[in-house]
Amino acid sequence: MQAFIKKLGFIVTSLLLVSLYAFNSDASQPFEKQTLPLPPLHSQLDPSLGLDISNKTSSAKWAKYSVKIPKNGSLSEALDSLGISAATAFEIKKLKNSRYLTQLRVGDTLHIWVDQSRELQKIDYPRTRGLHYQLTRSDEGFKIQAVEHPVETKIVSTAGVIKHSFYLSGQDAGLSANTIMNLADIFNWEIDFIRQLRPGDPFKVIYEQRFIDGQYVGDGDILAAEVTTAGDDKHTAFLLRSAKGKNIGYYDIHKHNLKKAFLRNPVDYVRITSTYKPMRFHPVLKKWRAHRGVDYGGPVGTPIHAVGEGQIVKRGWSNSYGRVIYIKHAGKYTTVYAHMSRFGKFKQGQWVKQGQVIGYIGQSGLATGPHLHYEFRINGRFVDPMKVKFPDAAPVPKKYRTQFVEYAALMHSQLDRLTPQNTQLASRFE
Repeated sequence: MQAFIKKLGFIVTSLLLVSLYAFNSDASQPFEKQTLPLPPLHSQLDPSLGLDISNKTSSAKWAKYSVKIPKNGSLSEALDSLGISAATAFEIKKLKNSRYLTQLRVGDTLHIWVDQSRELQKIDYPRTRGLHYQLTRSDEGFKIQAVEHPVETKIVSTAGVIKHSFYLSGQDAGLSANTIMNLADIFNWEIDFIRQLRPGDPFKVIYEQRFIDGQYVGDGDILAAEVTTAGDDKHTAFLLRSAKGKNIGYYDIHKHNLKKAFLRNPVDYVRITSTYKPMRFHPVLKKWRAHRGVDYGGPVGTPIHAVGEGQIVKRGWSNSYGRVIYIKHAGKYTTVYAHMSRFGKFKQGQWVKQGQVIGYIGQSGLATGPHLHYEFRINGRFVDPMKVKFPDAAPVPKKYRTQFVEYAALMHSQLDRLTPQNTQLASRFE
C-alpha cells in the first residue's frame, strides 16, 4: 500500500511539473489569432431556387463560390442563396453599369466572394472569354466595371494529305473543325470537295490561333492556303486586309477573287446520288426521261443554301418537286431547289444573300429518299450545275495591288516550305 501511495505521488508531481512548464512556455510566445473558413452553404440552400453552387474555395479572409444561373434566375437569387442580404442586391441595382450584372443568361456563371460576416466583397462575371464584368468593394462602396483580357494571336502552319474525307484529313493534320469548314468555304468556288479531291492530294494552311491569359481560346482567320487536286493543279488563297485590319477577301496568287457569283454546291458534304443526264430511268415514274439537275442525298433536315444572291420568285408546292423554291439572280440566271422537308425563314418575294439557308433536305413530291434536286438555268435553258462556268467577282482592288503582291509572295514562300513532315510554328509576318 505504501508503495502504491509513493507511486501515485510521483505521477501527480510529474503532471504538475509538466503543466507548469507548458504554462511558462506558452506565456513567452505571442498570441496568434486563427480564422476558420466559412461553413458550407449547400445544406442551407432552398432547392426550389435551382441554383448550382460549386467549386467552393476559401481563405482566411474570404470564401469564393461559383453560382450557375438557371432558367429565370437573377442576381438577387444568386446572392440570396449565399446568405447575402437583399439590401446589397438593391444597392447593386442602383449602381452605374448595373446592367453588366443584372442582364444574365441561362448557364452563365458568377464567381462571388464573401467575408466571414456574409458581406459581399467581389463578383466576377465572365461574359465572354475576353470580357469580364467585375464588382469590387472599397471604402467608398461598390464599383462595377468591364475588364477586357487582351487576345494574343499566334501564327501557325500545318500541312496534310487527303487519306479519306477532307474533314477527317484536316483533323489528322491538327486543324480544328472551325478552320476545316473555313478552308472549305474559301475554296468553295474553286474546288468541288465532294468530287475533285482524291487520296494523296496535299493541302497546306497558315492560320491564326488566339490565346487569352496563355489559354487557347480558338482559331482566327486563315491567312494563306494551298490545296492541290488532280496531282498538280494547285489552288492558292491569300487573305487581303485593309490598313485598319478589316478583311477584304481571299484572292489567288494571280490577284483573282476566289469568290464567284455562285456557290458550286448548295449543300455541304453530302453525296451526289444522281448527276445531270439527258436521259435516265425515273425511279418513281418507272420510265425514261431527262434529268436536268443534280441530286444531293443527305439526312432529312440538312440545310440548303442559296448559291447566289437573288430574289425568291416562287416558294410553294409542286406535285413532282414537292416543296420547291425558285431564285432569280442578277441577269439571266435562275436556280431551283426541290423536295424540301421544310422551308427556311425567307418568303416569296424576299431577297437572299449567297450562302443563306433557304430550306432543308427532305423527301416531298416524287422522291424515293431524302435528297435535294438542284437545277441551274441560263435564260430559261437547263445547264449542268457541275460544269457551268460561273462569272468571276472583282479582282484585288487597284489601291491594294502592290501591298497584295508583296504579301502573297511572302506567304507563298512559306507555303512552299511546308510538308506534312515539316509542320511548324510559322514566323510572324509584319
